[in-house]
Amino acid sequence: MSNERINDELMTVAGVGSTLASFAEGYGIDIIPICRALHIHPDDLQSLTARISLDRMCRLFETCALMADDESLALKYAATFTLGSSGPFGYGMMTAPTVRHFLQFLADHLAFASQARSVRLDIGEIDAVLSWTLSPLVAKRDQYVDLIVALHLRHLRAIIGTVEATVAVGLQRPRPRHTALFRQQISRQISFGMPVNSLHVPARLLDHPNPQGDETLFKLMDIQLRALQSDMAIDEEAFVDQVRRYIRQRIAEPTLALDRISAYFGLSERTFQRRLADHGTTLNELRDEERRRLGLALLRDSSLSIAAIAYRLGYSAPSAFTRSVYRWYGAAPKAVRQGPQGDAERSAQRLNEKS
Repeated sequence: MSNERINDELMTVAGVGSTLASFAEGYGIDIIPICRALHIHPDDLQSLTARISLDRMCRLFETCALMADDESLALKYAATFTLGSSGPFGYGMMTAPTVRHFLQFLADHLAFASQARSVRLDIGEIDAVLSWTLSPLVAKRDQYVDLIVALHLRHLRAIIGTVEATVAVGLQRPRPRHTALFRQQISRQISFGMPVNSLHVPARLLDHPNPQGDETLFKLMDIQLRALQSDMAIDEEAFVDQVRRYIRQRIAEPTLALDRISAYFGLSERTFQRRLADHGTTLNELRDEERRRLGLALLRDSSLSIAAIAYRLGYSAPSAFTRSVYRWYGAAPKAVRQGPQGDAERSAQRLNEKS
């Protein structure tokens, strides 16, 4: 039986876990059995170029934090992490010539490095705001987000010095029991339970030079990352599969605008709809299918509430998600969560056959 799950479509840089084994030993934790249970090859964590399942990486950090009974484990790990161990992504941040280059680099490559979603960089007169979220499919992610945000702030600190009083940070994660270390390692201006993760950098700092900046090396890292992304896209999927991927990446968005998605594929709205029709489907049908697949995965593989799953899938209210689950499986979300997966899939197949 394969260990692959839909969650494993999302991949992240393996190097962020490069020193986790030695760090966890300080808590008396051996990560090898955990890696084995999660089907992670420990050697992959030492690679500068390897990519592994984001979901499994998140679960690795969450398990260590749970075993250590330390909600700030990832923050402490970030403080010991050797910057650059995440490969070209880490070196790119290290060598960015200015704060502006640093933020643009994150905006360009955060989606590839960390499977971030809805990445935006808005530069205004007062501040520059970099915002993003993670795929709703990744249920256990607080420790991982803590880690990458803390690492970003370490890189930013290396450029401008102290950031605690100048850079504001918003985190989607719930407010931890103890916030002192978060305010110390991330920022005194930190907010929890926000709609997206975000960094707010004063506009006056954008052209601040990086003492370790190296424009040539920075450009090489940027080119290398773009090449890696290009290599992944060489094996072009069929058109419908590309649309499915687009939908999955934006599944949490409440609306899926036809004009936006058709422009993304370089097609007119009419041509886009016709190409889907040639494959016997529509945009709404594809979105519904992806919600069904992701919804079942979250019901089966997470302890998220029905409401949380609904909002992660872009529903306006939990009741709308519940109606969809009844339509897909002929049962309530709670029953689908508790029942055999095979039964749910067979029910869905029967309903599809009837329709």
